Amino acid sequence: MLDEKDLQAIDSLIASRLGAVVEADILPKFNLLADGQKTLLEALAPKSRVEALEEEVDLLKAVVRSMSREIEELKQAM
Repeated sequence: MLDEKDLQAIDSLIASRLGAVVEADILPKFNLLADGQKTLLEALAPKSRVEALEEEVDLLKAVVRSMSREIEELKQAM
């Protein structure tokens, strides 16, 4: 059987190899993900701007509906 010293040596070896894998493989991927998320957040319009645009679109829709009704009434009057 393995004694305590052997188990500690195995544990130390596994920990160092695992640390190397994390540092060499996993951390760079996390960094790439973080960079991608940062880019996406920079590209997004602020919520206040989106809300302002939604209000403008609602107003324009109402104006178009109103003008469409008026045009239809004028066509019928002719």
